[in-house]
Amino acid sequence: MYHHVGDWGPARADWAPWVVKPADFNAQLDWLVEHGYHTINLAQLTAHREQGLALPDKPIVLTFDDGWGEDTAIAQQYLAPRKMHGVFFVFTGAVGGSPYLAWPEVKALEQQGHEIQSHTVSHPDLRQLTAAQLDHELQSSKQKLEQELGHTVDAFAYPFGLQDERVVRAIREAGYHLAVLAEGGNSRMASDPLLLPRWKMEYGEGVALFAQRITAH
Repeated sequence: MYHHVGDWGPARADWAPWVVKPADFNAQLDWLVEHGYHTINLAQLTAHREQGLALPDKPIVLTFDDGWGEDTAIAQQYLAPRKMHGVFFVFTGAVGGSPYLAWPEVKALEQQGHEIQSHTVSHPDLRQLTAAQLDHELQSSKQKLEQELGHTVDAFAYPFGLQDERVVRAIREAGYHLAVLAEGGNSRMASDPLLLPRWKMEYGEGVALFAQRITAH
């Protein structure tokens, strides 16, 4: 799980959990290449879980939350040279506003082989919403993405990773097949497709910790 890639100077608690240094990010991706990992998207993961679709050896999903404008550079500078692909979760209400991606950039990412999935309309704490508000955040974001991209969108990232039983039930009722948390570990053995954990890499965390997390059982 990633948000920003950049050297932001001395770490501060308010942003360090959401940024990785370029050197660390490069080292992490190089480690994946050197150890034979292959990036897949969530459509492939869903098809594997639901239909038994075969996956490549050592599959891994690289996710990027929020739809920041820098995602275009991340895809071009870091992923493309390694023939890797990412999953970009965007919240639709931010698309077109600074410093977020515009719709042509969102579509360009998909045309380059990356995957776009839902992250709500306005990135709220879903647990605090009324039933009508929750329905809007889940369904309107899904519908907008499907309208813009021209195909079904059925994966979701919980804003801040926050959820409860009511939210998970609404996710299922909205037609999502898979949803990811903000952290919690390796998704390899997770049983509920609507509660898949992710490893969150933070500022200054090096490749040794990355490798330890990737290979954890």
